[in-house]
Amino acid sequence: MPCIANYFIVDGKKIPVKDFQISELEKGISIYEVIKISNYSPLFFDEHLKRFHQSAEIKNLKISISDKEVKKQVLKLIEINKIKNGRLKFVIRFYGRKNTLICFFLQNIEPKADVYEYGVKIISKKIERIDPNAKVINYKLREFLKSNTKNKNVFETLLISKNNKITECSKSNIFFIKNNKLTTPKSRDVLKGITRDFIFKICNKKNIKVLEKDIFLKEIANFDAAFITGTSIGVLAVNQINTTHFSTNNEILKIISENYFKIIKN
Repeated sequence: MPCIANYFIVDGKKIPVKDFQISELEKGISIYEVIKISNYSPLFFDEHLKRFHQSAEIKNLKISISDKEVKKQVLKLIEINKIKNGRLKFVIRFYGRKNTLICFFLQNIEPKADVYEYGVKIISKKIERIDPNAKVINYKLREFLKSNTKNKNVFETLLISKNNKITECSKSNIFFIKNNKLTTPKSRDVLKGITRDFIFKICNKKNIKVLEKDIFLKEIANFDAAFITGTSIGVLAVNQINTTHFSTNNEILKIISENYFKIIKN
């Protein structure tokens, strides 16, 4: 079940999780955000709301629910479930002429400390998202990608376009490191992650060059290191993509990871 805890909320109404129906989110179009909850507080709420509106604009949808109301319901859900740390998803479903606000907790993704040290393995799959800049629910795609990593000791799936161009991972953005410089796929081809934006800010502050460019799968062996970023995982080293191995002992990766951790703590 994608919904955990004791309750979820629909338009302000508290409902037991046993009554959660995922099919309700597949009616019409649903845009969403997933927020990390730390010490009972949503992290980077304003940034998530900004992207939420951008997704709606890309899909030509008009949100009739105020940001104030969204915040109110998110905080209410945290309070009634008494969850200190976790992942919370808020969704606005556009179905007919109605906007429905749905908030619920997801199973937490909390890699162990040694995973951050030794990194994770990811595998590639030739899949292209429609409107990658918009965060829209597509459970069929998500379940397909989930099955791609199941029982393979693999953390993530790297999405590849039909011309073998790297875009992003199923739940995260990807960066590569070479000669103390970062390279990442172009913004137009990916969901512009909240953590991704913070990486750009950290690099600007630390005078680390970041290049946005087309990266092809055959080129990944040219890089020294790689890492993925996301709301739940933060900055996570990659030790292997398919059969290509990467070092996780990289000074630039260390600088970025440490500075992002400071931002989270503050």
